[in-house]
Amino acid sequence: MVEIQKKATSIVSSITSGDEHYEIRSSRIWALLTLQFTHFLFPIRMSADRHEISTREVGLWLTPWSRKEEHLPMSHVAEIEHDRGLCWDDVRIESSGGIDPLRIPGLSKFHAGDFVAHVRAIVGD
Repeated sequence: MVEIQKKATSIVSSITSGDEHYEIRSSRIWALLTLQFTHFLFPIRMSADRHEISTREVGLWLTPWSRKEEHLPMSHVAEIEHDRGLCWDDVRIESSGGIDPLRIPGLSKFHAGDFVAHVRAIVGD
């Protein structure tokens, strides 16, 4: 008897290189419906591991090499905020230093909740 295993693809991915590393990206459908062509081609990404949380966002689709990357050490995380919307959610990570928070809009509800739960488990809230 041959056993077939389905491999579920998820937006939240765990990269196993010794440390737990989670990554989430904004929805392409959200980008299409909000007329954000750049985010349709290059979704905003947020990743977290035991040491830091980082975001990557391409500014303009014509120049994908010019991107904005922000990093926040886990020791500086003050608050993890999960804003629930009607169709999509936002995740905002605020630092203890009071700088602009790391924000990623347009996440699917299931994947946003999963990502927030993983980050809270890492931080220890």
